[in-house]
Amino acid sequence: MKYAIIGGTNLESLPIPYREEVVGTPYGDVVIYRGTLDCGQEVIFRFRHGVLFRHDPPDINYRANIFAMHMLGVTHIIGLSSVGACDYGFKVGTVCLVNDFIDMTKNRPLSFDREHRLALHTGMEDVFSPTLNDALERLILEKKLPYSGRAVYCCTEGPRFETAAEVRMFRMLGAQIVGQTLVPEAPLARDLGMEYAAIGVLSNYATGMMSYVTDDGIGSVMREMRGSVFTLCFELIQSKSC
Repeated sequence: MKYAIIGGTNLESLPIPYREEVVGTPYGDVVIYRGTLDCGQEVIFRFRHGVLFRHDPPDINYRANIFAMHMLGVTHIIGLSSVGACDYGFKVGTVCLVNDFIDMTKNRPLSFDREHRLALHTGMEDVFSPTLNDALERLILEKKLPYSGRAVYCCTEGPRFETAAEVRMFRMLGAQIVGQTLVPEAPLARDLGMEYAAIGVLSNYATGMMSYVTDDGIGSVMREMRGSVFTLCFELIQSKSC
C-alpha cells in the first residue's frame, strides 16, 4: 500500500520534512512533495490548488493531480477539505467523514480519457472507501477528536459562496455539508481503482444559516485544526503500513 494526502485551504504543505518533485502526466505537470514518517513509511502530498494557491476550485487540474498519484504507485488517497455545514447537526470546529456526494459542478472534466480509466462507465458505489472511513472513524473516536459523523457532501462550482436558497435546496436533497473541490477528485480516483477517503473540516455554517461566511473565518478554523488533521492522517498511514 502507498498513501497520498491531498491538502486544501490552509492545508497546503506537509508538517514534516519533505522534498519537492515535478511529475509529468498526460494531463499536465504536477508538483508533489515526498515526506517520510517516523516509522520510515513514505507519504506523498499534493496541495490541490497548486503552488501559491494559484488555482480556484473550478480551475484545478484534477485529472493531472490524480493521474500523478497513479503514476507514483499510490493506492490510497486521503483528501482534506474545508467544508461548510448545511445541517446544524454538523458543528464548526469539528471533523466529518464524507460517505457520498451530490455533484452541482458545471464545467469540470469528470472522468479520465477512455484509454486511462479502468471501466467504460465507472461505478460510484463506495466512491468514498468504507474501509478507510471505518479506520479513520476508529482513530477519531480513540483520540477524542471533535467529530460530527459521516456526511453527504454537495460540491458546487465556486469560487463564489453558495446562496441561502441554494443551501436550502442542498439540504432538501440530503446534503449535510457543502464544498467546492471533492468532485471530480473522488470519482477520478475511482476511475483508476484507488481507495479514496475525505476528511471534512467544518470551518463555517453555509450561507443563510448564521453569520456571514468569510475567508478569514474559514482560515482561522482551518489553522486551528491543521495539526489534529495531519496527525490523524499520519496515524492511519502508520497503522496500515508500518
